[in-house]
Amino acid sequence: KTVRVEIDRERTSASAVAKLLSSLGYEPLINTEGNELGLDVQRRSVIRGFYMRIGIAGFAAGNVMMISIARYLAGFGGLTPTLETLFSVLSIGLSIPVLVYSASPWYRSAIGALRHKRMNLDVPVALGISVLFVRSVVDIVSGTGEGFLDSFAGLVVFLLVGRLFQQKAFDAVSFDRTYRSFFPLSVRVERKGQAEIVPIDQVKIGDVMLIRNGEVVPCDSVLISPVSYFDYAFVTGESLPVENTEGQIVHAGGKVVGSAARLTATKNVSQSYLASLWERAGGRRARRAYLDLSDRFGARFTYGAIAIALAGFVFWLPDLPMAVNVLTAVLIIACPCALTIAAPVTLGTAMARLGMRGIYVKEPGTLLELTDPDVVIFDKTGTLTEPEHRLTVDPRTSAHPLWPKVQALASQSTHPISRSIASDVVASDLEHVTEVPGKGIVGTVDGYHVVIGSIDLVREHAHNGDVASDSTAAAYALVDGEVIGILRVEPRLRKGIADVITALRRSVSLRLVTGDTDRDRPLFERLFRRDEMVFNQGPNDKVDALNSARSGKGRVVMIGDGLNDAAAMSAADASIAITDGTSTLVPACDVVMSAKEVENLPKLFWYAKTMTKVIRANLIFTVFYNVLGLTFALSGILTPVLTAILMPVSSLIVIGLSVGGAHWYARRMVWG
Repeated sequence: KTVRVEIDRERTSASAVAKLLSSLGYEPLINTEGNELGLDVQRRSVIRGFYMRIGIAGFAAGNVMMISIARYLAGFGGLTPTLETLFSVLSIGLSIPVLVYSASPWYRSAIGALRHKRMNLDVPVALGISVLFVRSVVDIVSGTGEGFLDSFAGLVVFLLVGRLFQQKAFDAVSFDRTYRSFFPLSVRVERKGQAEIVPIDQVKIGDVMLIRNGEVVPCDSVLISPVSYFDYAFVTGESLPVENTEGQIVHAGGKVVGSAARLTATKNVSQSYLASLWERAGGRRARRAYLDLSDRFGARFTYGAIAIALAGFVFWLPDLPMAVNVLTAVLIIACPCALTIAAPVTLGTAMARLGMRGIYVKEPGTLLELTDPDVVIFDKTGTLTEPEHRLTVDPRTSAHPLWPKVQALASQSTHPISRSIASDVVASDLEHVTEVPGKGIVGTVDGYHVVIGSIDLVREHAHNGDVASDSTAAAYALVDGEVIGILRVEPRLRKGIADVITALRRSVSLRLVTGDTDRDRPLFERLFRRDEMVFNQGPNDKVDALNSARSGKGRVVMIGDGLNDAAAMSAADASIAITDGTSTLVPACDVVMSAKEVENLPKLFWYAKTMTKVIRANLIFTVFYNVLGLTFALSGILTPVLTAILMPVSSLIVIGLSVGGAHWYARRMVWG
């Protein structure tokens, strides 16, 4: 059920209503452009269509079975001609909607495949359903038998339940959000001397925007403020905030850190750099492993079944009734209905089990692509490391008697590094404070000349001007011309990531491809060889690195966390996004994994591989079952009635093997 909420902005706000609904357990769907809401409505319409088809097929199957029971209970004398005719008409009438409406997905798929001169598993399924229905109608109309329309309707119910299971698994997690989902709904714009709150779609080129601390810049713009800091970790992968000065270009997607920034819009929201990155990642190709499994097997199976059926028909001529029986029985028993259920039910159950662990898989074919990868490529920031970095100060520095003077000066800056060491203690005398854009801050604290900043700024104020550079330094602290400390921003590896790398290295080649600088190279040399690490890589560079890794290596999996990884994720055979919260959006990813589950990465690959074993076991069982059935059908022992009964039985067995196998292997895993 859906509730539409209209808000009186004079009495409350959209955020207040959203918080209230969320607290009641009904998280609202915020529609920023219409597309996402339309997509959600479309999903609900598809699911509703499945329920309608299952309902109609189930109703028909139940009633036709009741008619069959009535015929059975009538005994040797049978029904009266009037009742026999009535029941025959009712059976056919109830089954026609099943054929025309409930089974339509298979006919549409089969017709589409044949139009493109392709063969998939839906072709033999549609053929088997048609033969079952036509043979039943012919038997009933000719008076040679009662048909088996109950088995026909029941079979369609089983097939629909398998498709519904698959569709529900697809929709369990929304992977189809747009770049606008990353933006706020509205932004403050200065117009005619007044500050207005306008939807981001209404921001015009030339508008002056006021973006506060923690808010995201919605479109490409030019900075008006003297200096501001922006966090581009989600867009570029750079882990530290970037300093921009007046007149510099600020790309959409940057999050303001520190004091508010005033910017002039230079592009519309839809034309921003962030939008181009997102759209570049949107052209995700189909999962070849899943399609190849269906197409290859479907073509061979169909041609083989038709050839065997025709051979059996010719063999039994001139006994035409027996030849027709054999032809029909072979086509019915050879219908690969169980095969069409095996993969979606197995993989759908596996997706549900993984979802319980905070690992959300976009589509079943992804699990097949995660089987035995040849190369796994990692991003650094937010993937191997925690999103929050740790600022470290040497104990000797923090114990220095002049360190409080440095902290006092830091309290006058909005730079993230300064804020992290700033002291609340107010200095007795603080003057001549100057923030040097792109370099640091200078001032006098209680008579001491204090400098916090880059190596260039510190060298300008040092006594001898020769300060040794430290590649790991984020900033230096200088008092009266002497360096009293070095400030370092160090990444923190995620829990268990070293064990993950060790486990994966046993079976796959590993790469580290990051947009960050190489200042943290020493930390990652414990995990990767030098030739496995590449730094300062933009979105397109990551795609090139991925294609280079793929050359001669086969299947490549990309693991990242931000939009800067999106293009590479789209180019990879499979991609995994590591997220620290449900609000993190990564387009083109195939798997969303909660950060606390990252130590289970090797188990994800193992579980995906075991699911192929379950599917293979189902294929072997189905082939054995069909070979046995075909043997009896060709001999004339297996009548169409018996084949119609055995066909749904095989589907039930396959469902049991699929669900049971997925749960059994999931229980065998020892999760971290």
